[in-house]
Amino acid sequence: MGIHGIKLVAQFSREETSLLVLRVMVGLIILYDWVHPSGAFCRSSSVDVKGCVKFLQQQPPPKAEPLLNALRYTTKHLNSQSTPRNIRSLLAA
Repeated sequence: MGIHGIKLVAQFSREETSLLVLRVMVGLIILYDWVHPSGAFCRSSSVDVKGCVKFLQQQPPPKAEPLLNALRYTTKHLNSQSTPRNIRSLLAA
């Protein structure tokens, strides 16, 4: 997701719409992590996971925590050796 996706979320005035976009973003990261052989968290991934996680952390906790927990507990490669430490520490509970 990256800068363009963050601008996309910011343009919605209805909270329900921005929450839907955040949920879709997290769902796509999880899906990509399961179907790509190296996962979404490796350095060569085309997913800006660090940017997405930082953006989620800027959201109010009731909105962000369930989505961050989904990334923590439903992804396949988060705890693999190919995942950079900074990504693991960002998602540390």
